[in-house]
Order: sequence, then structure tokens, then C-alpha cells
Amino acid sequence: MTKGFISQCEQEALHRSGMIQPHGSLLICSADLQVTHASGNIAEHTGREPHRWLGQKLPKELASLDEMLSKEPGARTIVSRTLDDQHSLDVVVTRSQHGGLILELLPCLEEWVLDIPKPPILPPPPASNEELLSLRRALLAQIAKLTGAHRVMYYAFHPSEDGEVLDEICDDTVAGTYLGLRYPASDIPMVARQLYLKNPWRSIPDAQAAPVPILSLNADALADLTWSDLRSVSPVHVIYLANMGVKAALSFPVAVGGGLTALVSAHYQIPIILPPRLLDNLSQQVRNFAHALALWQSQQRIRLIDGLNRRLEALQHVIRRHGDPISAWPELAQGLIEEFDVDGATLCIDQQHANAGSALEPMPLAVLDDWFGEQSDEAVWCSDHLSGEVRAFPLSEIAGVMAVRIRRPGNRSIRIYLSRTEYIHDVSWGGNPHKPVEYHDGQLGIAPRRSFEKWVERRIGYSRPWSNEARLLALRLRDVLQQGLVW
Repeated sequence: MTKGFISQCEQEALHRSGMIQPHGSLLICSADLQVTHASGNIAEHTGREPHRWLGQKLPKELASLDEMLSKEPGARTIVSRTLDDQHSLDVVVTRSQHGGLILELLPCLEEWVLDIPKPPILPPPPASNEELLSLRRALLAQIAKLTGAHRVMYYAFHPSEDGEVLDEICDDTVAGTYLGLRYPASDIPMVARQLYLKNPWRSIPDAQAAPVPILSLNADALADLTWSDLRSVSPVHVIYLANMGVKAALSFPVAVGGGLTALVSAHYQIPIILPPRLLDNLSQQVRNFAHALALWQSQQRIRLIDGLNRRLEALQHVIRRHGDPISAWPELAQGLIEEFDVDGATLCIDQQHANAGSALEPMPLAVLDDWFGEQSDEAVWCSDHLSGEVRAFPLSEIAGVMAVRIRRPGNRSIRIYLSRTEYIHDVSWGGNPHKPVEYHDGQLGIAPRRSFEKWVERRIGYSRPWSNEARLLALRLRDVLQQGLVW
């Protein structure tokens, strides 16, 4: 992945593009309901040119919407309004960061009214992982059915920030599959992920449509489009969608614990405009699934912690029986190797160390121990690619480590390194993740790759990955050692 490509993606001020998509029009007003911004196409939906809006107070039929919203930034509602005899509109009203209103004016699509389902009911917590997967599958099927999507995917984010398509529904017109393919973190940069967390959906009805400029009361004040779904599409993303053969796209964030866990993403082979009430309904269905996912993960975490406490009791007995860590290490290390499913273990106390199994060799241990002591402030740290993360890490059969540190009085330090040897394996990507820049388009300077065909990477220098269970177990191990060691 080229640093220039990632840097351009991350620095793009998506919320300050100064333009919107043309299927709707936009008004932004201050907290006192004075219009500060109007899109260049506002007359198409209101019959009034932009200069007749800018600097004016909202008319009463729109000003009354202010009372319908809480003062919380991002608060949103959808209403129908008729501004004159010719314009029947759906209006998405959102509270701005500074207390004003963002009004997105969209043509009322009456032909869709009968297809909008009743408000979804929060499902009961899933009783099993199979039931959770069934809920996920049903969600994708519902979105495909109600929106006519040609492909709907569940795109989950890994701890590495890469994404992977875990589930997919396609109709008969779609060729190929993205199921099981991974995509590099730069495909959805952090700046875009933050916008996903702030908005219930992202709709791109026509990826190739020319954007419409936003006019401002103050020429230097760019509109803040953080909360606007009409926000124009990034030029890089326009090319990305074109390279995938996608004419229109729709995405919903799956947020758990305040973080972006996944996206439900729909692709269309033709442009399509969907009514905001339908999008709002589907967004609630996605939030309901995210709630079920959060409950399932919470239940699993509780079961996991309970099980970890029982599994660590045997290690606690070893510690109590010996007292001296060096003499306890052969027995303790064997228990750690089994519990963490690792190949070896190393105990470091000050400048002393003891090994068990396939542990770090002297030189790699010295380099890692220095790095862990100086560079990382974490009490528990793990890597499945030491040669790529630890500076000047020498050649070693050990490719991954779970490191646990305990600081003791008198500047004494205890470190435990649980090691895994190299695990050569294949990873299937949607296109070559190391070649995002395939041509110069004359304007952007760089552009995303053209191919999204399956590309298999042979991973060398990596260990088996560390699971969330292993991380939790390491934290509990540190607690046990912190409490049980008196030296």
C-alpha cells in the first residue's frame, strides 16, 4: 500500500467538499434560523433561487421543524412538506453541530410508500452463534428485497483495520463473489469511518452524477456536511465504484460500543433513488441487529471471563506453591503454553530470563525486550508479525508474541513473552492490496486500483493470529501474577 495514496485518502476533508449530490437540494441555517447556505439547485425543489434564501429566515412551514428536534447534534427527523402547489417534498431535518438546522429536500417518491414496512421490533437476544448469523442473513435479505439491490454484503472490520466480506447475497444478474475476500484499511479511510459513525445511512443514488455546488452567505464559510447524506461523493470513491462496476451504492453502519464494527453495503447496477423513510426504517433494522450483536458479544465475554477465572486457578496454585518465580517457571510455563496455545514461553526478571518450549532466541529476545521496555506503554501487547512491527527485529523462527509486563516496587520489572513460530498461510484479497495506484487520471494524481478479482497473498513472517480470548486471558494472567507474586 503506497503511503501517498493512504495520506491523500485520510487528508481529504469529505465533510467540507462544498458540493452535494444532485438528487436533492440543501438548506443550512444558523441557530436563529437564518439561512447561511443553499445548494445551487434549490429552485428545482422550492421554486426559489439561492439568492432568495441566503440571509433570510426560514419560512414558517420549515421553521416549525426546529421545535421537533432535540438540541443534540445529529438529532434527526423526516417530515413531508408542500412548499407550493408544485413541490411535494420529503425533508430530512438534522441538528447541526452549532445548534442550527440542516434541511435536505428530496422529491416525494409516492410509489414507494406501500413498500415501506412497519417500524422494526427489537429482536430478543440471540441464544447461539447460529441464531446471530441467521439474524444477519435475514437483514441482508430484507435490504435486498426492499431496495432491489443486486448485491448486499456484510463487511466486517478486523483489529488491523482491514475489512472482510463475511456474508453476501446476490441476485442472478451479478457475476462473481466478494465473499471471504479481504480489503486493505485504506479502502475505507478513517475519515470516512468517522462519518459513518455519525450518520444512520450513506446513500449514493448515482455515483457518476455531477455534484452541485453549495452557495454561502459568507463566501469563505464552507458548509459543514458532517451530518448530511447529500454530501458529495469523494472523487477517489467515484473512481473506486466505477472500477467495481457499481452505479449506485447504499451503506449502513453497524456500531457496537461506540466503534464501527462493520458495514452493511448494497450495490446497484443502475442508478436508483430510495425514499428517506425507507432508509430510516432499514437503518433501524441495522441498529437492531447491532444491538443483538452487542448483547451476544457481552454474553460471550461474561462466559469467557468466568471460564478464564476457573482455568487460571491451577496457575495460581503453582505460584503459591513455589513463591520463587524461577523455580516455578518450568511448571508454570507448561501451563501457559497449553492455555494460550503457543509454542514457547520466556520469563524475564530484571536481566535474568528462563525459556520453555520454542521460545525467543537470545538476540531476538534482547531486541524485543528493549523495544517493549522503551517503546510500548502497554501492560499487555501482542503481534503476529514481529519483523514488521519491532524495529531491527533479527531473523528468528518466532514470528508472533503475546507480551505481559508487571512493574514491581524498586523499578523491578517482570516480562512474560508467549511465542508462536511462523505460520505460512494464504490470505484472499479483493484485488492486490499492495497496488492501489494503477494509473494517473490527470486530475486526482492517483486513483484506486482497477481490479477487485480474488488475489491470494502468501503470508510469510506471520504467526497464527491472536484471538480476543487470548488477549483477555493475558489480562487476567497479569492480574493473577500481580496479586500472587510477593517478591
